[in-house]
Amino acid sequence: MSDPVVRREEVESALAARHELGREYEPEIVDNLVERIERRLDARERRPAGPPARRDIEHRSITPLALGSIALGIPVTAISTSHGDPWLAVIAWIAIAVINVAYAFRR
Repeated sequence: MSDPVVRREEVESALAARHELGREYEPEIVDNLVERIERRLDARERRPAGPPARRDIEHRSITPLALGSIALGIPVTAISTSHGDPWLAVIAWIAIAVINVAYAFRR
C-alpha cells in the first residue's frame, strides 16, 4: 500500500487546532494543511515511477501460456512414446520451452 498524502494524525491535529483557536484561524489552518498536501504530491510526481508489480504481469500473461504448453505437451508425449519414438517427445518439449522463454523475454 502506498504512503498516504496526509496522515490521519495531521488532519486530527489540524481539526484540534481549529477547535482550540476558533473559526477566525480556520483559513490559516486549512492553508497550512493544503500546502503540506501539495508538497507531498509534488514530491511524488518527481519520484520515478517504478515498473508494475511483476507478479501482476506474470499471472495475467504467462500463466495461460504455461498451462496451454503443458496441455499440449502431455498428448504429444503420449502419442510419440506410444508409437515408439520417444525422441519426438524430447523435441516437442524443447520446442515448447523455447516458445515459453521467447515469450517471457519478449515483454
